[in-house]
Amino acid sequence: MIKKFSLILSLFLFIPLKSHGFSEQNKQQLYIGCYQNSKQYLGADKAKSYCQCTVDKLSKKFSDEELDAVFKQKPEDIYNDTEFASKFCEKNI
Repeated sequence: MIKKFSLILSLFLFIPLKSHGFSEQNKQQLYIGCYQNSKQYLGADKAKSYCQCTVDKLSKKFSDEELDAVFKQKPEDIYNDTEFASKFCEKNI
């Protein structure tokens, strides 16, 4: 199950971001991408909580520049750098 959520997180992280990684617009794009993929596994209510949690955790850890650097990596490196958020949020939804 963790692999499913990690895959979902990795997929929605590939949404193109502008150079200011966590502007409100980009937070919304990340949330929407996460929600669209997660609701089929979690249901609508849990997906909302999970995705909001994930976006919040990522925005607290990464600056705009760091986030841009993360998204420029290989998919497995993106996964490794962001899995803390999906694991934390999976436990807390």
